[in-house]
Amino acid sequence: LSLFKAWAKPIKPFQITEGVWYVGTENLSSILLTTPAGHILIDAGLDESAPQIKANIEAAGFRLTDVRYLLNSHARLDQAGGMARLKAWSGAQLVASQPNADQMARGGREDFALGDALPFPPVTTDKIIHNQESISLGGITVTALFTPGHLPGSTSWRVTLRNGKTLIYADSLATPDYLLINNKNYPDLVTDIQGSFKTLAAQHVDIFIANKGD
Repeated sequence: LSLFKAWAKPIKPFQITEGVWYVGTENLSSILLTTPAGHILIDAGLDESAPQIKANIEAAGFRLTDVRYLLNSHARLDQAGGMARLKAWSGAQLVASQPNADQMARGGREDFALGDALPFPPVTTDKIIHNQESISLGGITVTALFTPGHLPGSTSWRVTLRNGKTLIYADSLATPDYLLINNKNYPDLVTDIQGSFKTLAAQHVDIFIANKGD
């Protein structure tokens, strides 16, 4: 419980660079990409953090109802727990990889490593995105980079901002207490994580953002 309390600890929103705001908790990132045509929110923290994320967006001077797309890095309660409420409140389209979409629809159950131990409110994905596929809004482009390993659907997001700056919002590459060799629930785990290190290492961007602090 203390871990979840630490994950949910609120902080004030702050601007990272022009058009990019941190609106998450002290430990779990939620990033708001702002444009005149509407906004994109990456990750949703815990279910209990959804009201704080909404409040942070408003404190930064924006409206949750102007969010057009919700993006997810991985489908566990720390990054997708608040997605159901934020989607309902915003009316935004949820965009995710197929494995993340499947796991969010199950509310985190049948996790290859955690089983049914850490469920969260299920949520339906509106658009399945493929590796290297992009979405554009108001002069910014966000490209999905599949970086599987932490979860099979893990996705990092590369963003080209309106001013030409680039950033990467990176999913975790951690394998905490995972069985790496001959994992019957995830046979490709080792090759996936090796490939994901290469994918992220090949990105040359102006700003790196991790999806969580630890």
